[in-house]
Amino acid sequence: MKDSPDKPKGKNKRFLWTLLFLLIAAFSIYAVGSQSKGFSPKHFMEYLDRNNRWWLLAAVLAMLAYIGLDAVMVGTLLRGFGYPRSLPKCVSYAAADLYFSAITPSATGGQPMEAFFMTKDGVPGIISTVVMLTYLLLYTLSIVIIGLVCLILFPCSFTAFGTVGRVFIGVGAAIQIALAVFYALLLWRKKLLLRLCDFGLRLLAKLRIIHNLELREDKLRQTMEEYSQATELLKGRRRLLVKTLLLNLAHRCSQILVTVFCFLAGGGRLHLAPKLFAMQSNVVIGAYCIPIPGSMGVTDFLMLDGFTSLMSEQQAANLELIARGLSFYICILLCGVLVLIKYASLRLRKDHL
Repeated sequence: MKDSPDKPKGKNKRFLWTLLFLLIAAFSIYAVGSQSKGFSPKHFMEYLDRNNRWWLLAAVLAMLAYIGLDAVMVGTLLRGFGYPRSLPKCVSYAAADLYFSAITPSATGGQPMEAFFMTKDGVPGIISTVVMLTYLLLYTLSIVIIGLVCLILFPCSFTAFGTVGRVFIGVGAAIQIALAVFYALLLWRKKLLLRLCDFGLRLLAKLRIIHNLELREDKLRQTMEEYSQATELLKGRRRLLVKTLLLNLAHRCSQILVTVFCFLAGGGRLHLAPKLFAMQSNVVIGAYCIPIPGSMGVTDFLMLDGFTSLMSEQQAANLELIARGLSFYICILLCGVLVLIKYASLRLRKDHL
């Protein structure tokens, strides 16, 4: 996992992704307001004014817990592999992951930047690689587990969505399960994964979708060898994996609870909170169906699609805006500030050397 964030091309690329992020965010907010009957900025401000401050505080704390638990997970893995790092450093790793994952398609930018910060803090590349692989596996597995439990306990939380929403959720679930299997194979069945990837490359070459097959096969084997060396470090660390999985489950739940607490803050009934939690877990899963930065648009659509089974369109739009604003936009803004602080500290450290 190599990254060169100091190169001009890298900076320009991140600027373009940030600009695209802002444009999609603006369009998503506009779409929510324009497509909801009876919605108006005035009504939304009145809705905010009526919100219960204690439940809103709980939502803010849940958002902060989402960042904090991510940091604790990374710190737990690093400590488990013999490279303990302070909580502020782990928070910067988590912020880099969340921020760059939000502004790049399919969250492709988060892990490289997180690994980059780790390397700058003296973590060997092989350790950051195995930490990222383990994190990705358990992060993906945790939402699959939560979604499955919610489906068993509240099957109506899935059927409440429209046909398009159910398709999005189904595709998102399939992608998450496929990713979990891929990461597991990468960690523990590398030879099988190598054969599958090799077959895929040969098939793409026959279809003339890719060229230079031998070069690509050599690069694939080199990459797999690097991962093999890293994953050897996972042997005999079941307790570490279980602990990190539990942290991942808490991490995912804290994100979902932001919406639940916002619902209660707006006067939502307490007995509906578990069902809303289950519906929001489906929203999180369905958001992975299309590789859009931050899943913007898809998440907004799914929240409105599902929430209108529990409340009016205006109430659903109000809840979507405040919950999404807190759990995503404000969260990402805070992570961006933390990333800038980390960059500044690295610059100061470099100047003093």
